[in-house]
Amino acid sequence: MEMEEMDLLEYWQIIVRRRWLILAVFAIAVVAAAVISLTMEPVYEATTTIMVQEQGSSAEALLFTSMGGLPRNAVQNYVEILKSRRILDQVKARMGMEEVTQKEIMDRLTIQTVQGTDILRVSFQSTDPLEAQMFVNTLTDEFINWNRDTRREEMRSAREFIENQLATVSADLIEAEELLRTYRETERALAPTTETVAKLEQIAALEAQLAEVQITRSEILERSSQVRSQLEKQDETLLSTTTIANNPLVMEYQTRLADLEIRLSGAKERYTSNHPEILALNAEIEDVRRKLSQQVDRIISTETRSRNPIYEELYGSLVSLEVELMALNSREQALRVVLDVAEAELSKLPAKELELARLMRDAKVLEEIYIMLMQRNEETRIAEAMQTASVQVIDYALLPEVPVKPRVKLNIAIAGVLGIFVGVGLAFLMAFIDNTVKTKEDVEKILELPVLGQIPDLTRVVGNDVGKRLRRR
Repeated sequence: MEMEEMDLLEYWQIIVRRRWLILAVFAIAVVAAAVISLTMEPVYEATTTIMVQEQGSSAEALLFTSMGGLPRNAVQNYVEILKSRRILDQVKARMGMEEVTQKEIMDRLTIQTVQGTDILRVSFQSTDPLEAQMFVNTLTDEFINWNRDTRREEMRSAREFIENQLATVSADLIEAEELLRTYRETERALAPTTETVAKLEQIAALEAQLAEVQITRSEILERSSQVRSQLEKQDETLLSTTTIANNPLVMEYQTRLADLEIRLSGAKERYTSNHPEILALNAEIEDVRRKLSQQVDRIISTETRSRNPIYEELYGSLVSLEVELMALNSREQALRVVLDVAEAELSKLPAKELELARLMRDAKVLEEIYIMLMQRNEETRIAEAMQTASVQVIDYALLPEVPVKPRVKLNIAIAGVLGIFVGVGLAFLMAFIDNTVKTKEDVEKILELPVLGQIPDLTRVVGNDVGKRLRRR
């Protein structure tokens, strides 16, 4: 115990004896840190906050039943898109920073997600506070423009497709009405029976539903082709529709979906839309569609490689389109089964009444399709005009007034602590390499002889002046 106390005392004596060295190193470190920090060019940081409002495509919502989004980390995707060369090049062009490299931008740009939210904080550092503010605000604007233009492009494609279909159906409707009028005048055909009219209305409704399915499928195939074309530009592995379609579970879900659609079509002829059986069938159909979506997602995810964020968004859209296409194929199959039964019953009519019924059916079907397309066209036109980005700015960046670098007080404090550690380390190093004789133990160790006596340091006993006189004598 006494040895440990002696060792600690020796350590303390070394520190006291070399205190001026320690203080000198401390002072040098503090002064150097202060000078360097004060002479450094200040760096400012501007921060803007945005919120991602993830939602499904409006075009999909209007053109076909939504299948629900797949579980994707949209916020993290948006983080990577904000860092993408496509967005940053547009920002640099607007800022006149074309000579700045991508690496330099990335070293100064920080994008953080707020845990548990869909909020992003975008920060940029620059020696010019105005540049820092303008860069993050411009980056946010360009990102919002990209998001809005992407969503509007979907609506524009949907509107153009519907307009083309509307022009075709309009011409066919005029022709069908003219054929019906001509037949009635030529054959002097009377009005069909009430039973026949009811059957015609049923067939017309089924034909209209079938036409709607076919139009929607054509739209999905067109959009799927566009997405695949964009995927090819990303130099990534394309999805295999054949592999998906031949999967046993996918085939089972498709068969189940077709059977449910047939049962639903039959139930709608007997019950209203709020009947328990109708509601139960709709719920079961949604459950099968969800399982089909999950299965397709699992198949695709096992066959694809790593993807960049833009590819990830395209990939998700393509998966949704593939699943919806399978659901539409099942629905078309079910409608055709019910329609064939109705057509078989209608074919039992007399020849003239049958021809009149067919002409009336064609005109009625085209009329319903025309009305449906007119409504859809108006909806897409309004939706395209009102389409906004799914990203909202919470706070734009303000002009930073206080630099974030250098932190003078922090740098001085760190330098002071390091200076003390370095000074103490030098003090112990110098004590370690000092081989001069200081104590009687050192004399005994060196001479290997006992010490008979020692002269005390009189300056500590009687004062400096008396001690000096005694030593001179």
